[in-house]
Amino acid sequence: MSTDAKSTIAITAPAGRAGPGRARLRAWCGVLAVCLLLCSSAAFAAAARTRVVAWGGEVGNTQLDIPYSLDDAVDIAVPYVLLANGEVIEIGTMPPVVRARHAKAIAASLRCLLILNRNGTVAAQGDDPSCEASVPAGLSGVVAIAAGANFGLALTSAGRVVAWGDNTSGQTDVPPGLRNVIAIAAGRSHALALRSDGQVVAWGSNNDGELDIPPGLADVVAIDVGNAYNLALQADGTVVAWGDIFDYPRAVPLDLPPVRALGAGEWRQAAVVLRDGTIREWGFQEGKSVPPGLGNVMKLSMGYVVNYALVAVPITPGEAIADMRVDLNSLIAIEDANRSALNGYLDLAAWAVGNDAPLACTAMRSFAELAAAPDVIGYTDRVLYLVAQTRDVLHLMGCGHWRGV
Repeated sequence: MSTDAKSTIAITAPAGRAGPGRARLRAWCGVLAVCLLLCSSAAFAAAARTRVVAWGGEVGNTQLDIPYSLDDAVDIAVPYVLLANGEVIEIGTMPPVVRARHAKAIAASLRCLLILNRNGTVAAQGDDPSCEASVPAGLSGVVAIAAGANFGLALTSAGRVVAWGDNTSGQTDVPPGLRNVIAIAAGRSHALALRSDGQVVAWGSNNDGELDIPPGLADVVAIDVGNAYNLALQADGTVVAWGDIFDYPRAVPLDLPPVRALGAGEWRQAAVVLRDGTIREWGFQEGKSVPPGLGNVMKLSMGYVVNYALVAVPITPGEAIADMRVDLNSLIAIEDANRSALNGYLDLAAWAVGNDAPLACTAMRSFAELAAAPDVIGYTDRVLYLVAQTRDVLHLMGCGHWRGV
């Protein structure tokens, strides 16, 4: 990809003048933010059960196949989930494959998984040659990571940024003197850093205006990056976007309520978590929709077409059954009589959950047995998925041991 002169220099939003007292306060805020990064995963892991919700994609996209039994996630990066015990699992099979252990944070791009280990070192996996092979030897004291298309970023406890991988557009040329960084984000071929004074620094490609930080942008508390566009969250809850936002994924809605977390998609979509814990999307999104009324959302990970939300409460049997109905109805090869019977079992189970627990268990077992019968579903992988999810629903309902089909 060709670049211009701007693509290899750092761009920093102009900062207002600040006296010594205010500077000291900002420095202490930066130290506090780094401390929170260091301890948040461990503290949250002991705090509560969670769930991961997936949406987007098309029928059969296995990155949507989040097990209902997964109730201890602490971090997400499509298609990976970090569990409270430090295991990193890859969503796509039933059960998911364990890719790493002893992790405290994860980041991912289309071809690379970055793992921040509990000892502050970084590991990488993937078929991108610039991913694994070029992680700097001896890199330690890391508190946050970000994965770009063909490069990686690490934030150390000293507030410094380390970069490696492809440097075609200057995306690994960290600006000299960049200090007091509290957050990082990586895109297709550019990078962002958020300093403790609320200012954003950008470097790398500027082919689509990725480095054109809006004048006056200040008091930023969070950043996220899509392929070639950026989102910044200000302290008052407003969201500012720049870069390739007019086609991918369109400008920020004018009626957007105050926000508390960002999600910049890798293709044409963007989303945010509002302060009430719900999700607001804009841009182009296809496939499975966000479950109606979903709340208590803490974090988003927006992938190429599939997206994840980390939710602060575990899934209920009723919600799991409703999700199975959505998945079932997306399968077009099922004959009408079989579809009616399968939906009938789900309807009965949904009603019986709060009224007749043994009947709910029987209905779900009958659903799985019919789904597994030859020539009913028509998709072998979907049969395996629905049977596995049925096992999880039975467990959620306390149905006891089921030998299965």
